[in-house]
Amino acid sequence: MSEEAQIAEAPAEVDVGQAPSAQPVQNDWRSDIPEDIRSHKSLETIQDVGSLAKSYVNAQSMIGADKVVKPGKFATSDDWNSFYDKVGRPASAEEYQLENKLPEGQAENGDMVNWFKNTAHKVGLLPHQAQALLNEYNEFNGSQVTQTANVTEDQIAAVEVDLKKEYGQAFDDRMAVGKGVLENFSSIPVDEFEDLTLSNGMKLGDHPAIIKTMVNIGQFMREKMGEDTLAGVKTSGGLSPNEASEKLSELTAPNTPYWDAKHPQHSFFVDEAMRYREMG
Repeated sequence: MSEEAQIAEAPAEVDVGQAPSAQPVQNDWRSDIPEDIRSHKSLETIQDVGSLAKSYVNAQSMIGADKVVKPGKFATSDDWNSFYDKVGRPASAEEYQLENKLPEGQAENGDMVNWFKNTAHKVGLLPHQAQALLNEYNEFNGSQVTQTANVTEDQIAAVEVDLKKEYGQAFDDRMAVGKGVLENFSSIPVDEFEDLTLSNGMKLGDHPAIIKTMVNIGQFMREKMGEDTLAGVKTSGGLSPNEASEKLSELTAPNTPYWDAKHPQHSFFVDEAMRYREMG
């Protein structure tokens, strides 16, 4: 056998002292932590134990940084004031820089603003909270004023309609009589009296009960003490529908000339009855 053949047939040498190389085993770090927290959302971005350690160290370093503890159930007023100061309450009520955005037509009320600042400071409002609350208050208050004004205008219009219906052709006379009572007996100028405002926004001079009361007083005085009792009051002699109806009843009562065509005053009674019917 040739030397080349012997070399070719010789078995390959094997190093029994060296094991074949193996692929590294991937160790999932989550398998080493309790099973109930393995899928917690806060761990989704953690790739390995090193990342977990860094996250923990960062979290620990944040503990106590700018932390303000809210006073507990039995905290004193001093505890709360200390808490308010730490979270950003101004040192005094005067330091609130508030923009008082008032509804159109409403005047500035310095006393209200000072009260608001003192109250905001007392309850520990931060500047932006105080401003937001003041804005909300002004907006609500403005809507209430507008609503009250609208209701009052509607009420005034309704009062006038009702009074004209009740007094009929005597409306102007009755208004003059009622005003005459105020002019003769009011302890303050008539305009001031009429402008006194009730809680619902209606002025006394527009309130139907006040108007009717003044008219009734004036009518009673003129009937009992004469038409000249109220100085300066001039009337045209108009009658209300009720008064016209009473006159008509008197003219058309049984046995009056109204029913007797031959009576000398028959035409007069008929004409007067027609006039009072038109007033009714």
